[in-house]
Amino acid sequence: MKNQPLRIGGGAFNGRRLQSVPGRSVRPTSGRVRQALFNMLRPVIRDAIFVDLFAGTGSVGLEALSHGARQVYFVEADRRVAATLQRNVEQCAVGDRATIIVAPLPLAVQRLPAVLRADVLFLDPPYDSELAEQTLTALEPRSLLAPDGMVIWQHAAWHPVPQEVRIGGQRCLGGKPRRYGDTQVSIFT
Repeated sequence: MKNQPLRIGGGAFNGRRLQSVPGRSVRPTSGRVRQALFNMLRPVIRDAIFVDLFAGTGSVGLEALSHGARQVYFVEADRRVAATLQRNVEQCAVGDRATIIVAPLPLAVQRLPAVLRADVLFLDPPYDSELAEQTLTALEPRSLLAPDGMVIWQHAAWHPVPQEVRIGGQRCLGGKPRRYGDTQVSIFT
């Protein structure tokens, strides 16, 4: 099965083509889900600090930069995938607003700056894993979330999610999840 072209769907880089990773090791967030996500984030994304956990090709974080995010921290475990991510960051000429951390989650949480106060923490782990839960547990003692920050968890529609998450003592409650085919997005504020 041939990979579909990956493009930025809105903002300053609208239509910009991104490199993808051959094969099935990376499942980029679909354009439909990204468009819906950034329509929801429109009131808060400008000048935001965005953390793209399980970044893959970087399509979500680059979409955040395209819509006006001030800074994006990309976390990706696979060095080969991170090289593609780096090329996509260079292609969009946003290296001054992008930080790439190459390390597996949840261990990579320790590599995020201690002074970081993210407006949006975005998790898109492999659907057949418990990595999101493990990462959220690793994030719990860290004060990485801004006072009005949110956690967005993209997951398989069948995957159970908790009613709340805690980041650095902040209790974030889940709202009504949004479903897009087999994909579901849960937002905690």
